[in-house]
Order: sequence, then structure tokens, then C-alpha cells
Amino acid sequence: MAGHGDFLWQFLTNRDSVGAVAPSSNGLGRAITAPARAVAAPRRWLEVGPGTGVFTRQLIAAMEEDDHLDVVELNDAFCAVLERDVLPAAGDQAVLHAGSILDVPLPGAYDAVVCGLPFNAFPTHVSRAMVRRLIGMLKPGGTMSYFEYAGIRRVRSVIGSATLKRAMFRHEAFVNSLKRDMKGRRDLVMMNMPPAWAVHLTKEQ
Repeated sequence: MAGHGDFLWQFLTNRDSVGAVAPSSNGLGRAITAPARAVAAPRRWLEVGPGTGVFTRQLIAAMEEDDHLDVVELNDAFCAVLERDVLPAAGDQAVLHAGSILDVPLPGAYDAVVCGLPFNAFPTHVSRAMVRRLIGMLKPGGTMSYFEYAGIRRVRSVIGSATLKRAMFRHEAFVNSLKRDMKGRRDLVMMNMPPAWAVHLTKEQ
């Protein structure tokens, strides 16, 4: 299994595809996957940016007969970890798609989407494109769950460059518009490095 050192190395050497500095905690994993696990079986789940599989393990542990999980990961090293250490436990109920969520063809509507990509780490136009596609793949009533490091937007808006501050402002406005159009809630998870918000957006029926 990839450790914290391996994860940090991927962050430092693959900034375009790795936005987190360390694997998420099991506590964040439980918070992020709660809406997906709460859906009545049989369920179709999509996970994007699983990294070393913290959220994936939570989903696989909750799997029932006829559930299905599509996993999309861009980073080759993380794909290898998932194939070796995580996905075998799900048998043919989980399928790994190597590539970007903006490019990978996927079969259709999902009951829940779990995203391990911290959107604040990426350019605003990339984050918006990802979020729009993920929401578009939800069934009515389905929930997209992702995380934000606590306080990251505020820190960047204070100490960042003028360009970064504008990007943070645009991103916050985009997120607020989503919350107006969808049912939203968030839960603070302190037992994570760093602490993070688990954010859940539910598509209208």
C-alpha cells in the first residue's frame, strides 16, 4: 500500500494530477461516502480521483450484490496501487478507468458521485468543467460529495497573488451558485491532515 511518503512524492512530481498533499483520513472517508452508502441497493457509484483508495475502501466495504462502482484515476502510480491493493476486493463490481474525468467515456447516470479531488487546488475553469460533468452524470436525487481543506480559500485570498485572489473569488461564486440550485450541506472533519469540509450537493428530483 502506498504510504504518506509515496503520496507526497506524487504531489510534488505530478501537480497537474495530484491536488492533495497526503492521503485522506478514514474519518474523512466515512464522511464523504456517507450519502453514497445510504442509497438503497442496488446502487451505481462513481468515484473520481481516488488516490490510494481511502474512499474506495469505504465504498467496497458497503457493497451489496448488484452494486457497481466506476473508478476514474489519472495518475499512473495510483492506478497501480488501486489495481493491486484495493479493487480486487470488489471483484467485477468495480471497474478502473485510467484517465481524466473530462475525457473518460462513462455509461450514464449514477446514484452518487464521490470525488477525491480538492477543486480549490486546480485552475477555476478546470474545476468548473469537472463539477459540471459530475453533476450532469447524477440521477435526479443523487448526491455529489467532495472535500475542501478548511480555510484554504480564505488563506489564498489573503496571501495569494492578485490572480489567485480573483480565481478564489470566482470559485467561491461558482460554488455558491451550485448551492442555490442544489440542496447542499457540509460537515467539518477535524481528524484529517489538514482538517477538511465534506461537502454534499444533491440534485433535485
